[in-house]
Amino acid sequence: MVDLRILGVASDLPLRPLKRLFAIMWTGLAINVTTGLLLLTAYPTKALTNPDFYLKLSFIGLAVYIMRRMSILVFGDSSLSEAAMMVRGKVMAILSLVFWIGAVGSGRLLSETARYFFYGHPAGG
Repeated sequence: MVDLRILGVASDLPLRPLKRLFAIMWTGLAINVTTGLLLLTAYPTKALTNPDFYLKLSFIGLAVYIMRRMSILVFGDSSLSEAAMMVRGKVMAILSLVFWIGAVGSGRLLSETARYFFYGHPAGG
């Protein structure tokens, strides 16, 4: 939501109050990391032998880095006007969306490619 707002979606919604959403985003990330680690311990070979897993982790790492930078550089400077916040955050918002979409996409590929890596044939075939 923050990324889309910075990119101009829902322009009637003020940008500065969205700073409160970062606490929710960090909490959601903590929950996802916790459940992801539990899933990894349940099926370690499935994930650790699949290149898609490392691609997913890379996308998540990049997305979290961008989220942190946006929190500091865009929402951490109270002297910025809304227009300045949008200018400063535009590239970060685009990168954030690309990285999170990449993380979700590569996560979906994990289930589809696991059978291929284990058994040497495509999923469903």
